[in-house]
Amino acid sequence: MPPKHTPSKEAAPASSPTTRQIPSDISCLILYEPLEPNYEKQPIRKGMNGGNRYWAPPNRKNAYHRNNTRAELFRWIGGRVQVPAANDVSRQRKLDAYQYAVATVFTQFPDTDHLLAVPFHAETRNVDEVYGGWKVLSFNHVQHGTNRTLSQVDLAGDQARLAAPGSGEWMPQLLPRIYDYDSNLTPDRTTSAGLVGSLPILFALPAFSARQDELSQVLRTCLRPNKWLPHPHNHGHFQGRGMVVTVYRDPANPKGSTKANLDRLQDGYFGPFYQP
Repeated sequence: MPPKHTPSKEAAPASSPTTRQIPSDISCLILYEPLEPNYEKQPIRKGMNGGNRYWAPPNRKNAYHRNNTRAELFRWIGGRVQVPAANDVSRQRKLDAYQYAVATVFTQFPDTDHLLAVPFHAETRNVDEVYGGWKVLSFNHVQHGTNRTLSQVDLAGDQARLAAPGSGEWMPQLLPRIYDYDSNLTPDRTTSAGLVGSLPILFALPAFSARQDELSQVLRTCLRPNKWLPHPHNHGHFQGRGMVVTVYRDPANPKGSTKANLDRLQDGYFGPFYQP
């Protein structure tokens, strides 16, 4: 696995959120693998934390059910999603050498609306041993100018909520309202400047916006350059639902799908991934 890229907390050039857009020639592959707990291998873990109920996925790598027949591969190019053809190079090659980043994400619904994640495939490592347990989705706040702030999705962020009000275009469809900006905490930040950050997590959010059998339609219909178009489906936050999302460099696009370009994409160099 390549070294984990740590997004910079320093902002991209001040003009980027408003003037820069995702280039049409940048691309990557996204593999979605549904994952479910195997409670025969590790009992269900529920409890209370600070007066709040919680549910946590298994910590042991052998305590999951995975159905490879439900894994789905997509190509994201220039902000839009395609399904690679059967004879596409992405289906002819082993993609391990092209791996850019991976995350395993679980919803805690209905106990809470938080999302839990780790930056690796949960079937490859014991979470407690290598990562100290599952992490609640969090954010870094990256300032752009005097009143624009990007929310950088992270697993080691120092903020529990968005840096500015969530857009009605993607909240609560992509992010549950529990993550929304709290004016009582940061009353001076009033302008939403969108989401950037970990690409596997940014791609995981749409997966939980609908059911598994609606994933392809939702991705191809709703993802656009720097934006999200809302859909009419019910949310896909179901008890015990997890998703492994792996982002690969695109072997069909060696010039546009470089590690440097993907680093820039998740750092906000091309503007917000999901704009206000």
